[in-house]
Amino acid sequence: MKAGGTWIFTEDEKKIISSLVAKGKEEQEKNEKFAITDFDSFYSLFTEDEISIMKKYLSIEPKKIGYKLPYLGLEDIPTDIVPIPDQTYILNGERVVIPCQYLPVETYKAYEQMNKAIQKEINKKLLVSYGYRSPARQVFIFFDILARKYNFDFNKTLRRVCFPAYSEHVYAKRQAIDFRTEDGTPSEDFDKTDEYQWLKRNAKRFGFFESYPKKNSLDMMYEPWHWHHELKH
Repeated sequence: MKAGGTWIFTEDEKKIISSLVAKGKEEQEKNEKFAITDFDSFYSLFTEDEISIMKKYLSIEPKKIGYKLPYLGLEDIPTDIVPIPDQTYILNGERVVIPCQYLPVETYKAYEQMNKAIQKEINKKLLVSYGYRSPARQVFIFFDILARKYNFDFNKTLRRVCFPAYSEHVYAKRQAIDFRTEDGTPSEDFDKTDEYQWLKRNAKRFGFFESYPKKNSLDMMYEPWHWHHELKH
């Protein structure tokens, strides 16, 4: 890894990462609890080389590479987690099923209240594309996005996917939700939707706040779909 936090992946590392991503995708298809998997169960899916490269990522000290996100910490998976199965949206005329997502109960209640309000006011519904995920799942997300979206560009991926201890998806006291519309609007166009404009006007009264607005000071990519819930107590 070079100074400044740039990890230049070797061809062997790229092959290892591609292999672990394929295995994780296969597990996600058949395991509805993949979003809340623990590290022991997660690592059991992979070879020593695949585990080693994930542990290399986890050994990075974010602040030493200029990471600006606040440290949130790591906690046990919440015991009051609520599953959200069978959500569907339309993509290219086909109905797509979102893998089972999870939310801590307080955030789930706030989400349900907010969804009732948006349905009543503009006849729309907000889907949970991603909710709570375990630290292990967060590690997998990093490598998936690294390989699938950013062609092994480490620094670009860091601006999109947080280290586990810095991720609102992993931290139930500031629980993140990535929203999706029922009509399949791509995430990158979420800010062009009526749902986003409604959230900008109304989300605060349900305890939801946009995490990474345009030109944010955290060096994170603009993510209009990513909001977090702040508990009242």
